[in-house]
Amino acid sequence: MSQFVQKYLEIVEKKDSVLCVGLDPALPSQREKNVMPTDNRIEFMKSIIHDVAPYASAIKMNRQYLIGLSVDELKQLNVLIHQNNMLSIIDHKLGDIGSSNASAIFWFKEEGFDAFTFNPFAGNISEATKLAHNKGLGIIVLTLMSNPEAVFQKQAIINNEPLYLYVAKKSGEAKADGVVIGATGHVTSDDIKDIRIAVGSDCLALVPGVGVQGGNADAILHYFGSRIMINVGRAIIYSDDPIKMARMYKNKFNEQRIRINQRRIRF
Repeated sequence: MSQFVQKYLEIVEKKDSVLCVGLDPALPSQREKNVMPTDNRIEFMKSIIHDVAPYASAIKMNRQYLIGLSVDELKQLNVLIHQNNMLSIIDHKLGDIGSSNASAIFWFKEEGFDAFTFNPFAGNISEATKLAHNKGLGIIVLTLMSNPEAVFQKQAIINNEPLYLYVAKKSGEAKADGVVIGATGHVTSDDIKDIRIAVGSDCLALVPGVGVQGGNADAILHYFGSRIMINVGRAIIYSDDPIKMARMYKNKFNEQRIRINQRRIRF
């Protein structure tokens, strides 16, 4: 089991939560009206971190929303995240040749993140995983996204199997820390089962699509158990009461976990 996975599972046990909060501060023109108290992204993000800390085990930040922030500002955020016993993931979707990836991974570490997301299009999952682990970082590989356009990840065939399953197998062989599996649209229970078998028992699932997008994580919870990060973003950070919403999602996911565990015992 990797260092990142072990840390995450320890936090999950301590906090009794598989909630990961997507902390993506939108521009004024993109956000819902009257929900961000200030145009200062750093202060807004610090406020959300404090609010959700009792209920979340991880924070995920999408790089597209962080452009313009300095290394020092990101360090401030990550220090605060760690002080509140959460892990920090940079949703960078890194995907390039080895030397370029190595440069980015160096800066992820400098910024204070614990893990990053990786786009496997370049085919170098194993190399990127080694680079990440050499820097003490986790790597989470995009495997089966749930936006409608991503159905090609099921339709494209490599070595007589769907692209997403090929990626899952390569991620398992490389001992990547996690895979991204969407919770909406075309992603089925059988898809999730196949990914679970392919990646092995230690790998985490990072699950976007729950919350505003309306996704359901039941099937992923069934196959991944506590090795899951269920990401909720806008439904929490742009709500009238982020504390209340974070607590609600934590409790909701725990109810699902209990129900699924009882079903497993029965059968």
